[in-house]
Amino acid sequence: SLEGGIGRDRLNGGPGNDQITGGGSIDRFIFNTNQEFQTEDVGIDTITDFSQTQRDIILLDLTTFTAINSEPGTGFSITSEFATVTDDESAENSNAVIVYNSENGNLFYNPNGSEAGFSDGGQFATLTNTPELEAEDLFLRG
Repeated sequence: SLEGGIGRDRLNGGPGNDQITGGGSIDRFIFNTNQEFQTEDVGIDTITDFSQTQRDIILLDLTTFTAINSEPGTGFSITSEFATVTDDESAENSNAVIVYNSENGNLFYNPNGSEAGFSDGGQFATLTNTPELEAEDLFLRG
């Protein structure tokens, strides 16, 4: 369990499943294992208070999320690499590499695109307050 304070926090859950609360101000929820994505290394982190009004960011490191071809920075330079769906089954069959289920807050890495299943990817986070997550809420770090 990780908890931020009232200032700007950089929270990286590391390996395994974690509950992460950012607190007040701008928070960065970081997903980086310094190696290619493996479900057992990343786990499924639960983010309890993602807030767009506080300008929180989900940071995805391109060393971990190797199927992303967008340029580093805010959002996705290749817009088709991010999608929002309303059920987990649609996430498995999406063409997008990063897929968000707006009904339950699950966030997925889908490196094999529209092929069935997630291949070497899978769910890596749940946003319990189910915000209307947009591509601009994610930052890609090269």
